Amino acid sequence: MNARIPSLRPSLLSAAVLALTACGGEGASLRFSVHEGLATSPSPLVAGAEGSVVAPTFRSSDNVTFTLTAARIHLKDIRLDLPQGTRCAEVRGLLAGAECKGGDSGSGSGTVVVPGPIVVDLMTGATTPDLSGLQLPAGTYKRIDFRLDEAKAGEVPSTEPLVGYSLLVKAGFSHNNTPTTLDLKLKFSEDARFESATGVEVGANDALLALLKPQAWLEGLPVASCLNKGDLTLSNNVLRIDDQAKGECSGAEGLVKTNIKNSGDLRKSKD
Repeated sequence: MNARIPSLRPSLLSAAVLALTACGGEGASLRFSVHEGLATSPSPLVAGAEGSVVAPTFRSSDNVTFTLTAARIHLKDIRLDLPQGTRCAEVRGLLAGAECKGGDSGSGSGTVVVPGPIVVDLMTGATTPDLSGLQLPAGTYKRIDFRLDEAKAGEVPSTEPLVGYSLLVKAGFSHNNTPTTLDLKLKFSEDARFESATGVEVGANDALLALLKPQAWLEGLPVASCLNKGDLTLSNNVLRIDDQAKGECSGAEGLVKTNIKNSGDLRKSKD
């Protein structure tokens, strides 16, 4: 997987459910998530409850464990190449909330374009606006492109917590035996791509999963050490990673951005 911009290889994508299903109910779905179980489970997140999905955990470089409680992203210009040889004329009438470009002559494939803006809740799979009716054929998909951009007032609901940011993450952890919260808000304005050199083949009732892995997000960041030394600070038991970090955690915001940018994976979702 390579990014169109070298600084953003497999990048932030992370849980939306864009259900892409072929005519007659047979086809593939495209899902973005932080966890394979969250991408396929209809259950709410209740850690440990029967039939539910336990929220993902991840660690800092000095083994502080975080439990993810919220993750949202803001996307524009989502582009998905159809399987080789599939033309827009074959699917144009099936699309909802999108358009298809190219692929009407020769052996080339069409490209489905969802202009957005779209807010994705990576924990529940919900999208705003709702794209669950978007329909596409099954087949082999090699890449998906999109733009991660700052959510602006007037483009998203007034209650949207992403306004002013591209990515929002909240996670719980313990510091000095006290329940503490990581509150991470980042701005991006970059093009991104998930791709597979060989392609990911999905058939009827399969799902193509663009997976953003939290386990990579805090690599190289010694959170406990930095808190103990004052290189990171807490306010009302909330940790915000920003450009004010110093010492061992100097450049923490940039490091976390890089980690998130490189934490993506494209695969066929497990049942």
